[in-house]
Amino acid sequence: MVLSIPNGKDKKLPGRIMNLEAQIERLNKIGIALSSETDLEKLLELIVYEAREFSRADAGSLYIIENDRLYFRVAQNSTLDRRNGPNSGFKPYPLPLSEKSIAGYVALKGDIINIDDVYQLPDTVPYSFNPEFDVRNDYRTTSMLVVPMKDRDGEILGVLQLINAMDEEGRVVPFDKALEPLVMSLGSQAAVAIRNAKLISEIRGLFRALIQYSASAIDARSPHTAGHSRRVAAYATAIAKAINRENSGRFANIYFSDEEIEELNYSAWLHDIGKIGVPESVLDKKYRLSPETEKLIVARFELIKSLAVNRIYMGTIKGAKDISLANPKKDQEILRMKDEIQNDLEFILKVNRSGYISDEDLSRLRGIANKTYVDLDGEVRPYITEKELECLSVRRGNLTNEEYKKVQGHVLQTLKIVGNIPFTKNLKNIPFFAASHHEMLDGSGYPRGLKGEELPVQSRILAVVDIYDALTAIDRPYRRSLPPEKAYEILKSEAAKGRLDQDIVELFFEKELYKEEDDSFSKDSRKTHN
Repeated sequence: MVLSIPNGKDKKLPGRIMNLEAQIERLNKIGIALSSETDLEKLLELIVYEAREFSRADAGSLYIIENDRLYFRVAQNSTLDRRNGPNSGFKPYPLPLSEKSIAGYVALKGDIINIDDVYQLPDTVPYSFNPEFDVRNDYRTTSMLVVPMKDRDGEILGVLQLINAMDEEGRVVPFDKALEPLVMSLGSQAAVAIRNAKLISEIRGLFRALIQYSASAIDARSPHTAGHSRRVAAYATAIAKAINRENSGRFANIYFSDEEIEELNYSAWLHDIGKIGVPESVLDKKYRLSPETEKLIVARFELIKSLAVNRIYMGTIKGAKDISLANPKKDQEILRMKDEIQNDLEFILKVNRSGYISDEDLSRLRGIANKTYVDLDGEVRPYITEKELECLSVRRGNLTNEEYKKVQGHVLQTLKIVGNIPFTKNLKNIPFFAASHHEMLDGSGYPRGLKGEELPVQSRILAVVDIYDALTAIDRPYRRSLPPEKAYEILKSEAAKGRLDQDIVELFFEKELYKEEDDSFSKDSRKTHN
């Protein structure tokens, strides 16, 4: 149903705004534009803009129905924009879904309303015009065309409200009634586009949640890496947005679109997903030896001492003829033997916890490894096994070559896992970015040894923030947490060696982007050029 409410005066229209053929062509173009926009907020703005252009309306509003309420989502007004500047502080807000308001009536009844003058509504209609906006903004609303936005199933998703049709001389006139079916068609196209945009938004929200949950679950396998992916994503997003704000220097001509920031954000969340294949015993390795192995060695050395004492008292030492329980020489020999074994044990425990071992320490370790004892079964055993010696002989850190390769292998696992996800076209670079966070500009990184121009800005960003978080996060098994200023010195040193991007390092610290905690990306980060 179409309700046309004249003001009781005859006004001669300036003629059709455009002929029917031109209107249909314009409507088709609008439909194409609406179907290509998937960002809901942008779509709503586009719907109002195109409807205003189509109908030559000075202003327009859009309402969405959510949870049995009417949400005022978009307000555009050319007169106020010219007077106050664009986007003059409008904020969306909810309204009761009631027939008492014009928009509420259309939302509930599904009728088109075409009003010549909202200040001269007849008493027979259930709705009224609220002049509060006009009073507050010194504006005069006159003509109004309000249409429901119905989808293919006839469900009303919202209301499109057009205000003050303008003639060619810029005067306010009633909306041409010939526009009503066309604007209704536009409203239906808008409803379908809104439905699709909401569905895409829900799918993207689900996808984002799955990514974040999966990455967080893998991080949580170790208390030392919990929250790592979230922080890396926050830092990376902060750098990308900061680059967008740079208007001079190297980053002046680099701009990340919303889609590219989203792609970087997901890459950061997924960069360590391959650690699912790394054993927890390696991820959580605090010292060169595992706690279990350390306990085993302590118990073994106690056994070695007991066996040594037993051999002495039982006369098993070669050449012994007479054993006396009260023998000062034997007692001294036992004390010397026990001290020697205990000193070897204490040295092993010290080496196990030290950050670096010297050539001298390594030589003593090998000497201990060459010592043997006879166990209870009569088997000759070494004080420490070959595997234990290998672990203890690590010069710096706590991982053996084999264990280090397992850790490095997480990047290839990331590439394998993420590479099998069927990303959309705008997210196609995620596997590459996620798997290049350990690549260095000088080619010394892994897994592929990429360097220089082979590494895009996104990969360079991830390399910087991954190292920063590893340095400053909660104490890792192999070292203490560092303050930001100390981490800055280390990153600056790495950049000076040609391993990290110096400009990214400087931007990260100059702008204090390491304080960023929100890993979401906003849509207000566009760069403004003079």
